Amino acid sequence: MGKAAVSAILIALLLTYPLILAPVQAQSPQADRIQKLISILENESARLEKVVKSRVTNATKQQELLSQLSVVKELLDNASRLANAGSYNESLALLREARAELVSVSRQLVPVILGERKKFVARSLEAEIRALQNQIKAMQNVASRMQEKSVNASQVLALLNEASGLLDQASEKLKANDTAGAAQLVEQAWGKVKEAERLVFSLATQLRARYLSKDLEHLKAAFNVTYARLSKVAPEVAEEFRAWFEQKVSKIEALVSAGKNAEALAELRRLMLEYRDYMVLLTQATRLENLARAAKQLAGVVRPCNATLAKELEASANALLDAIKSRDMAKVLGTSQNLRSLMAEARFACRARRAQGKP
Repeated sequence: MGKAAVSAILIALLLTYPLILAPVQAQSPQADRIQKLISILENESARLEKVVKSRVTNATKQQELLSQLSVVKELLDNASRLANAGSYNESLALLREARAELVSVSRQLVPVILGERKKFVARSLEAEIRALQNQIKAMQNVASRMQEKSVNASQVLALLNEASGLLDQASEKLKANDTAGAAQLVEQAWGKVKEAERLVFSLATQLRARYLSKDLEHLKAAFNVTYARLSKVAPEVAEEFRAWFEQKVSKIEALVSAGKNAEALAELRRLMLEYRDYMVLLTQATRLENLARAAKQLAGVVRPCNATLAKELEASANALLDAIKSRDMAKVLGTSQNLRSLMAEARFACRARRAQGKP
């Protein structure tokens, strides 16, 4: 419960107050009206008791407030007995005393709850400062390694030093109980760290781009080995593979020549992923093509029994061959699974006709 919640309790009590002070009209059901007022104050008392037990950590203060609420309970019990006995004015006098006690408890709770909230904020800021300090140390190590590789990371280190200084100031503010000032300094430190992160990413991309040519040469060497082997078993496929690879490499080399190393690096990474998928496809292509041919043969067998299934088999087999040709790995996987399911179904397509003595 925060300041707003405590204020709400106070407002509820203040709204109740005029009702208690209102003169009791002779024609009104006096006992019922007083019992309603008692019920309102009992609810407020119960609510405040929960707050005291859950939020007041100081044992002495908690006991003091609970004692006040016990007095309220006694006053309300006595007011109820007086009302039942017809002593309405005396009952109202006790209700006024009970209300005064509740307002007193509410007012005492406000600074207690705000103090607890301040402690919670302070603990959160301490944890945030520790996390940021660890992050700064890690980034300083990264920047130092970049410096060793002749990358100018001085701006990164300067930002991190500024952030570290701000965190030291924030810690001092917390010691002085200035959580608002500490929070502001932590936010400034976050800004410095985020700026340093962006610079580190940019420098890392530049550093990685330096090794781009070497990585590209390694990929070319791997391609040449694969191409030589593939040429012996599937010359047409090998030539198609070569044309695809050379087109990709030419694009990367053009970017490097134009000084667009970051873009070239991104293209190289894409090529490596595509190359991996291509290699997977090449290793499975023959087996999958045989699967498609077997499916077409099976379609011819089951056509007299189930023409619809035969048509689905042929369509799925053609779709698989198209996916292999277009090097669409995702489509190859999906289509091959579907084709296997259809072939499994086709195994029993003609069983009913044979059971009837039909060919």
